[in-house]
Amino acid sequence: MKKILLLSIVLMAAWACQKSDANRDYGFAKVYIPQAGVTGLDNSYPIPLGPFYQNRDYACRYDPSSGMLQIVVGVIRSGYFSTQEAYSVSLGPCKSETDRKLAEYALKEVPATELKQDLCSIPARIEVGQGQSGETCYVGVDMKALALQKASLVSDSQYKLLVLGLEITNLNGPANYELSDKNTNVVIVLDLNSPHWDTVPADKPESDIRKLFPLIQ
Repeated sequence: MKKILLLSIVLMAAWACQKSDANRDYGFAKVYIPQAGVTGLDNSYPIPLGPFYQNRDYACRYDPSSGMLQIVVGVIRSGYFSTQEAYSVSLGPCKSETDRKLAEYALKEVPATELKQDLCSIPARIEVGQGQSGETCYVGVDMKALALQKASLVSDSQYKLLVLGLEITNLNGPANYELSDKNTNVVIVLDLNSPHWDTVPADKPESDIRKLFPLIQ
């Protein structure tokens, strides 16, 4: 009887310990842009599809009334914490990343050009609320205004890839939260040649993209 009672006490103590461990904070609070890792190769963020078609359902959406292509960009914090504090970061253009990607395409003789900032709407900050690990926002591209410049976007009978580097800075949050050593910048690569724009059902707003940018014969 004593052995059974002792075994029960040990098991209860072990269960309590496991429950406590499950609620224990672990990892480091590193803040980064998840879209920077979507290819698994570098920090490119291909729009609309991505290399394995993984982006087609959520990466972007088009609003015909405003003419804005809304591209999802977000931040997330690594680690597990029983209390998730609010934090925020600044979001803005990163010219060095834009230039780096354009130089890379130039070496590969891939037609590409900078996506001009005056055609984009970039939220100044991303706010992550209490109890959340991350949040998303939309970076807008004025496709109707861009279409007025489409003649300058053509090279070798195709549209140039449009490149926009972004970065997060100025983290505001708990003292133990910090920007990650990597994936704090991302390079949006908008492909107007993508077959995705041809296969979008006619009743979906994204089908208007091909109307604005018809394939070059």
